[in-house]
Amino acid sequence: MGNDNNFVWESEKSLYDWTKKENYCGWDIYDALNSKFVKKICMDQKPLQIMATQFNKYSPLNFRPLLKVNKGVDMKGMGLFNQSFSKMYNITKDDKYKNDILNAIEIFKKESVKSEYGYDCWSHYFNYTSADKNILSPRVPDVITTSNVIKSLVDSYFVLQRDDLKDMSQSAYQFIRNYLLKETEDGFSYLMYSPLDKDKMVINASALGLETISKLMYLFENDKEMKEIARNLCDLLIKTQRSDGSWVYSKYHNGKERIQTDFHQGFILDGLIEYLPFAATDEKATVLETVQKGIDFYRNKQFLEDGRCHFRYPRFYPIDTHSQAQGIITFSKFSLYEPEYLDFAEKIARWTISNMQDDSGYFYYYKHRFFTNKIPHMRWCQGWMMLALSTYLERAEMVK
Repeated sequence: MGNDNNFVWESEKSLYDWTKKENYCGWDIYDALNSKFVKKICMDQKPLQIMATQFNKYSPLNFRPLLKVNKGVDMKGMGLFNQSFSKMYNITKDDKYKNDILNAIEIFKKESVKSEYGYDCWSHYFNYTSADKNILSPRVPDVITTSNVIKSLVDSYFVLQRDDLKDMSQSAYQFIRNYLLKETEDGFSYLMYSPLDKDKMVINASALGLETISKLMYLFENDKEMKEIARNLCDLLIKTQRSDGSWVYSKYHNGKERIQTDFHQGFILDGLIEYLPFAATDEKATVLETVQKGIDFYRNKQFLEDGRCHFRYPRFYPIDTHSQAQGIITFSKFSLYEPEYLDFAEKIARWTISNMQDDSGYFYYYKHRFFTNKIPHMRWCQGWMMLALSTYLERAEMVK
C-alpha cells in the first residue's frame, strides 16, 4: 500500500483483528427480542415488542448483558465481511483472506433456509419487529441479507473460481425472483423487503436487488431475464427520484410515503452505479443523469465538508458509523466516473477513524453532540466499516 493510505490500512487491520478475535459474534441494534426475559414481558404484543426494540436500539447504556441478550453471527454481517475479504485478497494476495472466504462460505451453506423456501436465502439471527411493524425472524429471509450474501458469493467466485458458488448465487437469485419480485399497479417492478412485507414498497430494497442482479450478470451475462428484471428495477428508481435528487424511503399501497433521508440514499446510488455498465445504449444517459442528480444531493446536502454525515437530513446528530461507512462506499464507487470523489471518500474515512474507532479496533455506534455511544454492534458498525475501508483501499489501489 502507498504511504498516503497507511492510516486507512492500519485502521482496517485493527478492525479486522478485533473482528476475528470476536469470531464475528456480537450484538445488533435490533436484537432486544433475543432476550428470553424481554420476549416474556412483551407477551407477543407488537406494540410492546416495538417499544422494547426501539429502546434497546437508542439507549446510550448497553442493557444487553443485564437482559441476557445473546450475541450472534449475523448473515448480513457475514455477507459484508466476506465482500471485504475478497477485496483485501485482491489487494494483498494474502492467503489468510482466502481462508476467511472459505470459512464464510461454509457458514452461508449451514445457515441458508433453503429447506423451507426451496432456494438458498438468508435471514438475521434474531427476531425483530420494526417501528412500522415489519417482522423478521431467523426463519424469514429478506432481500437485504440475501442480496449481501449473493454479492459476497460473486466476489468469492472471482477469487476461488468454484462453480458451487455460481450455483448457490443462482439459487438465491431464484428466491428473490420467485418470492420477492412484484409489480406496481402502473407496471413498475419492485422487490418486497421480505415474503411477509406486502403492504409497501421499500425503494432501497429494490435498489439493492438491482445492484445484486447487476453483479450476477458478470457470471450470467447471457441471462436475458436477469437483464430485463434489472432494467425494470432501474426504471423504478428513475421514476421515483424526487426533483431534488433524493428518494423517499418507502411508498405504502394506501398512498402514504415514509420520508427518511439517510444512508439509504447511498444504497440506491450503489444500485444504479453497479447497473451502469449493463445499461442499454438508449438508457445509459438517463441512468447517468439520475446518478449525478442523486450524488449531488447526497454530497451537498447530507455531508459536511469535513466528512461528517447527517443522521437523517436535515437532522444532524447523532453521527452514525453506518452512515459514515456508506458515504465511503458510494463515493469510492462513483470515483470511477468522477475521480475527485475518491478524495472525499478518504476524507470521510479519516474523520471516522479519528473520531469513532476505539483503540482496540472496533468502531463506535453513535457520536452525539456531548457524548459517544460506544456499543460495538457487529453488523451495523464493524461489518459496514470493514466493507467501507476495503472498498476505498481497493479503489485507491486501482488508481495508483
